[in-house]
Amino acid sequence: MIELAMILPILMLLCFGAAELSHAILFNNMLINMSREGANLASRTTQSRVFIIDALNHTSAPLEMETKGMIFISRVKGVDGGSGLVLPVIDEQYRAVNGDAALMSRLWNCPQSDAFGKCTLPVSIATRVVAMPFAVGLGYEVYVVEALYDYSPLTNLFLTTSPQLYSVTYF
Repeated sequence: MIELAMILPILMLLCFGAAELSHAILFNNMLINMSREGANLASRTTQSRVFIIDALNHTSAPLEMETKGMIFISRVKGVDGGSGLVLPVIDEQYRAVNGDAALMSRLWNCPQSDAFGKCTLPVSIATRVVAMPFAVGLGYEVYVVEALYDYSPLTNLFLTTSPQLYSVTYF
């Protein structure tokens, strides 16, 4: 009994740690799959971006995307920046209407969205230039889908703050 009392806290700590880590990995993998599927749908179908975001949100259980998450679908286009320079510019951006408004896109922050989540783009191209991990050719389009989620830990033993999970897919 004494040996059990001494070793039980360590075993419990290991069990809770494994459960917390596996829970976080599951949620992160779900976000990765959501961003991949969203990019696939955005680039290959004629469905509206709002429909795609709603479909992703409704199939995201056990993630609570409508309260703790946010999805952004952006279209980046390569435009002539002068002197032979091609600039990647936001051509269109949609965000989930229902979601955590505090979660912002890491690609580009829209100054204003309408009631359907469509971004009202500024006229100036210079304000819409984004950083991409690869070159975008002149006239080419790339769909970028970002999925963000405020992860809530199961316990406070290991994570004292709620980390923000993030996934991005370029297609």
